[in-house]
Amino acid sequence: MKEFCKFILFFILLSFFSVFFTRVRIQDKEFLHADSGITLTDLEKLKTSGSFVSSYSDFVISLVTYREVLTASGENVRHHLLDRFLPTAYLALFSVFSGSFCGVFFSILAVYLKSEPLTAALKFLSVMILSTPVFVVSVILLLVFFLKLGILPPGGFNGWDLRYLLLPGIALGSRVFARIFLYSHSEVLLTLDSPYILFLRSRGFGEARILFKHVFLKIFPLLIILILVDLSSLLSGAIIVEEIFFFPGIGKSMYQGIKSMDENLLRFLLFYSGFIFYILIFLSKKIQTSVTGKLFN
Repeated sequence: MKEFCKFILFFILLSFFSVFFTRVRIQDKEFLHADSGITLTDLEKLKTSGSFVSSYSDFVISLVTYREVLTASGENVRHHLLDRFLPTAYLALFSVFSGSFCGVFFSILAVYLKSEPLTAALKFLSVMILSTPVFVVSVILLLVFFLKLGILPPGGFNGWDLRYLLLPGIALGSRVFARIFLYSHSEVLLTLDSPYILFLRSRGFGEARILFKHVFLKIFPLLIILILVDLSSLLSGAIIVEEIFFFPGIGKSMYQGIKSMDENLLRFLLFYSGFIFYILIFLSKKIQTSVTGKLFN
Protein backbone atom coordinates (compact mmCIF):
# COMPACT_ATOMS: atom_id res chain seq x y z
CA MET A 1 0.00 0.00 0.00
CA LYS A 2 2.85 2.36 0.84
CA GLU A 3 4.52 1.75 -2.51
CA PHE A 4 1.21 2.28 -4.31
CA CYS A 5 0.71 5.65 -2.61
CA LYS A 6 4.25 6.68 -3.49
CA PHE A 7 3.61 5.70 -7.11
CA ILE A 8 0.37 7.73 -7.25
CA LEU A 9 2.19 10.76 -5.84
CA PHE A 10 4.98 10.27 -8.36
CA PHE A 11 2.41 9.97 -11.19
CA ILE A 12 0.72 13.23 -10.17
CA LEU A 13 3.99 15.15 -9.87
CA LEU A 14 5.46 13.74 -13.09
CA SER A 15 2.35 14.53 -15.12
CA PHE A 16 2.21 18.02 -13.55
CA PHE A 17 5.79 18.89 -14.47
CA SER A 18 5.42 17.31 -17.93
CA VAL A 19 2.56 19.72 -18.67
CA PHE A 20 4.17 22.69 -16.92
CA PHE A 21 7.51 22.54 -18.73
CA THR A 22 5.99 21.94 -22.15
CA ARG A 23 3.64 24.90 -21.73
CA VAL A 24 6.57 27.09 -20.77
CA ARG A 25 8.55 25.81 -23.74
CA ILE A 26 5.88 26.37 -26.40
CA GLN A 27 4.34 29.63 -25.11
CA ASP A 28 5.63 31.60 -28.06
CA LYS A 29 6.17 30.06 -31.47
CA GLU A 30 6.75 33.30 -33.33
CA PHE A 31 10.45 32.74 -33.99
CA LEU A 32 9.64 29.51 -35.89
CA HIS A 33 7.82 31.58 -38.48
CA ALA A 34 9.94 34.72 -38.46
CA ASP A 35 10.71 34.52 -42.19
CA SER A 36 7.45 32.99 -43.38
CA GLY A 37 5.39 36.18 -43.76
CA ILE A 38 2.69 34.83 -41.44
CA THR A 39 0.21 37.39 -40.09
CA LEU A 40 -0.09 38.40 -36.45
CA THR A 41 -3.60 36.93 -36.35
CA ASP A 42 -2.31 33.53 -37.41
CA LEU A 43 0.54 33.79 -34.93
CA GLU A 44 -1.93 34.29 -32.11
CA LYS A 45 -3.58 31.00 -33.03
CA LEU A 46 -0.27 29.19 -32.64
CA LYS A 47 0.06 30.19 -29.01
CA THR A 48 -1.07 27.87 -26.26
CA SER A 49 -4.80 28.06 -25.72
CA GLY A 50 -6.73 27.11 -22.61
CA SER A 51 -5.71 27.17 -18.98
CA PHE A 52 -3.09 25.09 -17.28
CA VAL A 53 -5.77 23.17 -15.38
CA SER A 54 -7.56 22.17 -18.58
CA SER A 55 -4.27 21.14 -20.21
CA TYR A 56 -3.29 19.10 -17.18
CA SER A 57 -6.65 17.38 -16.89
CA ASP A 58 -6.67 16.56 -20.62
CA PHE A 59 -3.19 15.06 -20.35
CA VAL A 60 -4.04 12.91 -17.31
CA ILE A 61 -7.28 11.72 -18.92
CA SER A 62 -5.42 10.76 -22.09
CA LEU A 63 -2.92 8.77 -19.99
CA VAL A 64 -5.55 6.96 -17.95
CA THR A 65 -8.12 6.31 -20.70
CA TYR A 66 -5.67 5.69 -23.54
CA ARG A 67 -7.41 8.38 -25.57
CA GLU A 68 -5.81 9.11 -28.94
CA VAL A 69 -3.43 12.08 -28.94
CA LEU A 70 -1.78 13.40 -32.09
CA THR A 71 1.56 15.06 -32.72
CA ALA A 72 1.84 18.32 -34.62
CA SER A 73 2.30 16.29 -37.82
CA GLY A 74 -0.88 14.28 -37.20
CA GLU A 75 0.78 11.05 -36.03
CA ASN A 76 -0.57 9.06 -33.09
CA VAL A 77 1.76 9.87 -30.16
CA ARG A 78 1.68 6.37 -28.67
CA HIS A 79 2.41 4.71 -32.00
CA HIS A 80 5.23 7.20 -32.54
CA LEU A 81 6.79 6.40 -29.15
CA LEU A 82 6.44 2.66 -29.68
CA ASP A 83 8.17 2.87 -33.07
CA ARG A 84 11.01 4.89 -31.51
CA PHE A 85 11.23 2.80 -28.33
CA LEU A 86 12.34 -0.43 -30.02
CA PRO A 87 15.49 1.03 -31.67
CA THR A 88 16.32 2.93 -28.47
CA ALA A 89 15.86 -0.19 -26.32
CA TYR A 90 18.09 -2.18 -28.70
CA LEU A 91 20.79 0.50 -28.55
CA ALA A 92 20.49 0.96 -24.77
CA LEU A 93 20.72 -2.76 -23.98
CA PHE A 94 23.71 -3.22 -26.27
CA SER A 95 25.54 -0.19 -24.85
CA VAL A 96 24.85 -0.85 -21.18
CA PHE A 97 25.51 -4.58 -21.07
CA SER A 98 28.58 -4.54 -23.31
CA GLY A 99 30.03 -1.55 -21.42
CA SER A 100 29.18 -3.05 -18.02
CA PHE A 101 30.60 -6.47 -18.86
CA CYS A 102 33.86 -5.00 -20.14
CA GLY A 103 34.13 -2.64 -17.16
CA VAL A 104 33.67 -5.40 -14.57
CA PHE A 105 35.79 -7.95 -16.43
CA PHE A 106 38.79 -5.68 -16.95
CA SER A 107 38.63 -4.30 -13.41
CA ILE A 108 38.89 -7.83 -12.01
CA LEU A 109 41.42 -8.92 -14.65
CA ALA A 110 43.74 -6.03 -13.84
CA VAL A 111 43.74 -7.01 -10.17
CA TYR A 112 44.19 -10.71 -10.98
CA LEU A 113 47.19 -10.07 -13.26
CA LYS A 114 48.64 -7.56 -10.77
CA SER A 115 49.75 -5.48 -13.74
CA GLU A 116 50.40 -1.86 -12.84
CA PRO A 117 50.85 -0.78 -16.51
CA LEU A 118 47.51 -2.36 -17.48
CA THR A 119 45.73 -0.80 -14.49
CA ALA A 120 47.25 2.62 -15.20
CA ALA A 121 46.32 2.40 -18.90
CA LEU A 122 42.71 1.41 -18.15
CA LYS A 123 42.36 4.16 -15.55
CA PHE A 124 43.78 6.73 -17.96
CA LEU A 125 41.45 5.53 -20.72
CA SER A 126 38.44 5.71 -18.39
CA VAL A 127 39.26 9.22 -17.22
CA MET A 128 39.82 10.35 -20.83
CA ILE A 129 36.46 8.91 -21.90
CA LEU A 130 34.58 10.59 -19.05
CA SER A 131 36.31 13.92 -19.62
CA THR A 132 35.61 13.89 -23.36
CA PRO A 133 32.15 15.02 -24.57
CA VAL A 134 30.19 12.16 -26.11
CA PHE A 135 29.75 14.02 -29.40
CA VAL A 136 33.54 14.19 -29.77
CA VAL A 137 33.79 10.42 -29.28
CA SER A 138 31.01 9.96 -31.84
CA VAL A 139 32.76 12.11 -34.42
CA ILE A 140 36.07 10.30 -33.87
CA LEU A 141 34.36 6.94 -34.39
CA LEU A 142 32.76 8.20 -37.61
CA LEU A 143 36.09 9.49 -38.92
CA VAL A 144 37.92 6.26 -38.16
CA PHE A 145 35.44 3.48 -38.90
CA PHE A 146 33.40 5.11 -41.68
CA LEU A 147 35.52 7.68 -43.48
CA LYS A 148 38.97 6.14 -42.98
CA LEU A 149 38.38 2.39 -42.85
CA GLY A 150 34.94 2.24 -44.47
CA ILE A 151 33.94 -0.87 -42.53
CA LEU A 152 30.84 0.42 -40.71
CA PRO A 153 27.80 2.42 -41.87
CA PRO A 154 27.66 6.05 -40.69
CA GLY A 155 24.30 5.65 -38.99
CA GLY A 156 20.65 4.80 -39.34
CA PHE A 157 18.88 1.68 -38.19
CA ASN A 158 18.24 -1.50 -40.15
CA GLY A 159 16.33 -3.92 -37.98
CA TRP A 160 18.62 -6.35 -36.21
CA ASP A 161 21.69 -5.61 -38.34
CA LEU A 162 24.41 -5.22 -35.69
CA ARG A 163 26.61 -3.07 -37.95
CA TYR A 164 24.25 -0.10 -37.60
CA LEU A 165 24.41 -0.42 -33.85
CA LEU A 166 28.15 -0.57 -33.33
CA LEU A 167 29.17 3.10 -33.72
CA PRO A 168 26.43 4.65 -31.54
CA GLY A 169 26.66 1.67 -29.19
CA ILE A 170 30.41 2.11 -28.72
CA ALA A 171 30.01 5.87 -28.21
CA LEU A 172 27.48 5.33 -25.42
CA GLY A 173 28.93 2.08 -24.09
CA SER A 174 32.39 3.60 -23.66
CA ARG A 175 31.05 5.92 -20.96
CA VAL A 176 29.30 3.03 -19.23
CA PHE A 177 32.57 1.07 -19.36
CA ALA A 178 34.55 3.96 -17.86
CA ARG A 179 32.16 4.50 -14.93
CA ILE A 180 31.80 0.80 -14.17
CA PHE A 181 35.54 0.14 -14.43
CA LEU A 182 36.53 2.93 -12.03
CA TYR A 183 33.88 1.91 -9.53
CA SER A 184 34.50 -1.84 -9.81
CA HIS A 185 38.27 -1.56 -9.54
CA SER A 186 38.13 0.43 -6.31
CA GLU A 187 35.48 -1.90 -4.86
CA VAL A 188 37.47 -5.02 -5.81
CA LEU A 189 40.54 -3.69 -4.00
CA LEU A 190 38.49 -2.86 -0.90
CA THR A 191 36.79 -6.26 -0.91
CA LEU A 192 40.12 -8.09 -1.16
CA ASP A 193 41.13 -6.62 2.20
CA SER A 194 37.99 -7.86 3.94
CA PRO A 195 38.07 -10.67 6.56
CA TYR A 196 35.79 -12.74 4.33
CA ILE A 197 38.41 -12.89 1.55
CA LEU A 198 41.19 -13.59 4.03
CA PHE A 199 39.13 -16.51 5.29
CA LEU A 200 38.70 -17.88 1.75
CA ARG A 201 42.44 -17.67 1.15
CA SER A 202 43.13 -19.48 4.40
CA ARG A 203 40.87 -22.29 3.19
CA GLY A 204 42.98 -22.68 0.03
CA PHE A 205 40.69 -21.00 -2.50
CA GLY A 206 42.50 -19.98 -5.69
CA GLU A 207 42.91 -16.30 -6.56
CA ALA A 208 40.96 -16.62 -9.82
CA ARG A 209 38.00 -18.24 -8.06
CA ILE A 210 38.05 -15.63 -5.33
CA LEU A 211 38.15 -12.71 -7.76
CA PHE A 212 35.83 -13.87 -10.54
CA LYS A 213 33.26 -15.46 -8.25
CA HIS A 214 33.27 -14.35 -4.65
CA VAL A 215 34.49 -10.76 -5.11
CA PHE A 216 32.12 -10.25 -8.02
CA LEU A 217 29.17 -11.49 -5.96
CA LYS A 218 30.11 -9.11 -3.15
CA ILE A 219 30.10 -6.02 -5.39
CA PHE A 220 27.19 -7.10 -7.61
CA PRO A 221 24.32 -5.63 -5.47
CA LEU A 222 25.73 -2.12 -5.87
CA LEU A 223 26.73 -2.70 -9.47
CA ILE A 224 23.17 -3.55 -10.45
CA ILE A 225 22.02 -0.09 -9.36
CA LEU A 226 24.66 1.63 -11.49
CA ILE A 227 23.82 -0.57 -14.47
CA LEU A 228 20.07 0.03 -14.25
CA VAL A 229 20.57 3.78 -13.77
CA ASP A 230 22.64 3.84 -16.97
CA LEU A 231 19.97 1.75 -18.70
CA SER A 232 17.18 4.09 -17.61
CA SER A 233 19.19 7.06 -18.84
CA LEU A 234 19.74 5.55 -22.29
CA LEU A 235 16.16 4.26 -22.57
CA SER A 236 15.11 7.88 -22.11
CA GLY A 237 17.03 8.72 -25.26
CA ALA A 238 20.56 9.82 -26.09
CA ILE A 239 19.76 13.03 -27.97
CA ILE A 240 23.25 13.97 -29.17
CA VAL A 241 24.36 10.48 -30.23
CA GLU A 242 21.07 9.62 -31.93
CA GLU A 243 21.15 12.91 -33.83
CA ILE A 244 24.76 12.45 -34.97
CA PHE A 245 24.14 8.89 -36.18
CA PHE A 246 20.55 9.77 -37.36
CA PHE A 247 19.33 6.90 -35.24
CA PRO A 248 15.49 6.81 -35.17
CA GLY A 249 15.10 6.56 -31.40
CA ILE A 250 13.55 8.39 -28.46
CA GLY A 251 16.43 10.87 -28.27
CA LYS A 252 16.01 11.98 -31.89
CA SER A 253 12.27 12.28 -31.31
CA MET A 254 12.94 14.45 -28.25
CA TYR A 255 15.20 16.71 -30.33
CA GLN A 256 12.57 17.04 -33.06
CA GLY A 257 9.85 17.76 -30.48
CA ILE A 258 11.91 20.52 -28.87
CA LYS A 259 12.86 21.98 -32.24
CA SER A 260 9.29 22.04 -33.59
CA MET A 261 7.70 22.86 -30.20
CA ASP A 262 5.37 19.87 -30.48
CA GLU A 263 3.46 20.17 -27.19
CA ASN A 264 1.74 16.78 -27.15
CA LEU A 265 4.86 14.89 -28.19
CA LEU A 266 7.04 16.64 -25.61
CA ARG A 267 4.56 15.95 -22.81
CA PHE A 268 4.48 12.25 -23.52
CA LEU A 269 8.26 12.09 -23.95
CA LEU A 270 8.89 13.80 -20.61
CA PHE A 271 6.37 11.55 -18.87
CA TYR A 272 7.86 8.46 -20.54
CA SER A 273 11.41 9.39 -19.49
CA GLY A 274 10.43 9.95 -15.87
CA PHE A 275 8.33 6.80 -15.76
CA ILE A 276 11.15 4.63 -17.17
CA PHE A 277 13.59 6.06 -14.63
CA TYR A 278 11.17 5.40 -11.75
CA ILE A 279 10.45 1.80 -12.78
CA LEU A 280 14.10 0.84 -13.27
CA ILE A 281 15.24 2.45 -10.03
CA PHE A 282 12.42 0.63 -8.23
CA LEU A 283 13.49 -2.66 -9.83
CA SER A 284 17.16 -2.06 -9.00
CA LYS A 285 16.33 -1.63 -5.30
CA LYS A 286 14.22 -4.79 -5.29
CA ILE A 287 16.93 -6.79 -7.07
CA GLN A 288 19.61 -5.42 -4.74
CA THR A 289 17.57 -6.38 -1.67
CA SER A 290 16.87 -9.84 -3.04
CA VAL A 291 20.50 -10.53 -4.07
CA THR A 292 21.91 -9.16 -0.82
CA GLY A 293 19.52 -11.32 1.20
CA LYS A 294 20.51 -14.47 -0.69
CA LEU A 295 24.22 -13.72 -0.35
CA PHE A 296 24.26 -13.00 3.37
CA ASN A 297 21.56 -15.32 4.68
